[in-house]
Amino acid sequence: MHKPIRLAVIGSGRWGKNILKTLETLPECIVAYTATREYATLLSKDDIDAVVVATPGSTHVQVALPFIQKGLPTFIEKPMTTTIAEAKRVVAAGKKHKAPIFVGHIHLYNPAYLAVKNLAKTAGKLLLMIGEGASNGPLRDDMSAMWDWAPHDLSMMLDIAGTKPTGVEAWGVSVLRPKTRLHDFNYMKLTFPSGLVGVIHSSKISPEKRRKLTIVGSKDSVIYDDTAEKKVIVYKGMGPTTRGKTIIPNQPQALFPAYSSEMSLTEELKAFLKMVRTKKAPKTGALDGLEVVAILEAAEKSISLGGKLVRIKR
Repeated sequence: MHKPIRLAVIGSGRWGKNILKTLETLPECIVAYTATREYATLLSKDDIDAVVVATPGSTHVQVALPFIQKGLPTFIEKPMTTTIAEAKRVVAAGKKHKAPIFVGHIHLYNPAYLAVKNLAKTAGKLLLMIGEGASNGPLRDDMSAMWDWAPHDLSMMLDIAGTKPTGVEAWGVSVLRPKTRLHDFNYMKLTFPSGLVGVIHSSKISPEKRRKLTIVGSKDSVIYDDTAEKKVIVYKGMGPTTRGKTIIPNQPQALFPAYSSEMSLTEELKAFLKMVRTKKAPKTGALDGLEVVAILEAAEKSISLGGKLVRIKR
């Protein structure tokens, strides 16, 4: 029988409270310490096995780096950082100090998403992926809707595509805070080497909450809808197709496959605890976090250039 993993949880916002509440249900761990602004006092503790950082995104590198430099396994909420330069510092520190890093790309642990990922393998050649993330707030002072919502879509698209996009075009609108870069409405278009296109819509001014990923293949389409009662839908058979100038109608058949009902946050935190115990790299590690940040930074540049295609630097 293993001794429980002793954790320090830093961050007491809405999501930090959700993480804390979930950790307290897991027998594999003990939340030994919680902190907000006074987190630096934890650096002198010698009875902490791992750290969870759930502070505002712009503070992630400042909060996480000292613990990584101590060699402690560290969970960092998404986005891992808010600049690629900071993301590279995190990656380098983890490698130098042999500190495993886990990035909170939660949907990759959602059983419904995992079912969709598996179904996408038989959907034929992937043609289009559409990500939708929308809510009525909360507005953040340190990031736009794109930085807050799009990491979810990006992590799933990268996971399903199995390859990295080469370029991005993006647009942002600041409705509630004009003349700022805190866009509350964003669109992003990704170009993959295979010709696959990804489109992401992020909004903080939507009256409806949306968390949806649509995958269009040459044979079938698959949908992951985290806000629906039935979160997985398969449309067997491609929709309308063309032959020259002729449009050939086709009505796909909708199916609703079963999937596990386990909570995604529970599954994610279990995976983090497994990483702490085994020291094996997780499927959402620091390099995965860096890739998402690299795309977001390129998208931010595209917005500043009026939607011009920007190559993604890594």
